[in-house]
Amino acid sequence: MPFSRRPVPGDDVATYVMTNHDRGDTPATWQCLGSATLNLPADVVARWAPGGSVINYLDPTHSRLTLGAWSWAGIAGILATFDTYLTNVEPDELRAACHSLARRFSHT
Repeated sequence: MPFSRRPVPGDDVATYVMTNHDRGDTPATWQCLGSATLNLPADVVARWAPGGSVINYLDPTHSRLTLGAWSWAGIAGILATFDTYLTNVEPDELRAACHSLARRFSHT
């Protein structure tokens, strides 16, 4: 089927891609892959999530982020950059890494 040209929503390709939670991404291949529910709208998470992440819209104020990294602490660190509450953190290894970082950060 041929592609039919149409205007980009909002007339700005960069803004559209950065704020669209359904970017068509699939999780990148990493040795560690985890996810969490963030207390942020999907368009905000989409703006700052690294490439290879998947953002799922849950409701107007919550989204689920799935991403990978070379370590569980790496994923936990990326999640921390969103500066919001996390729930439904999976798998257990990621949950443990989040608790470990919280303990280390509390000693600063």
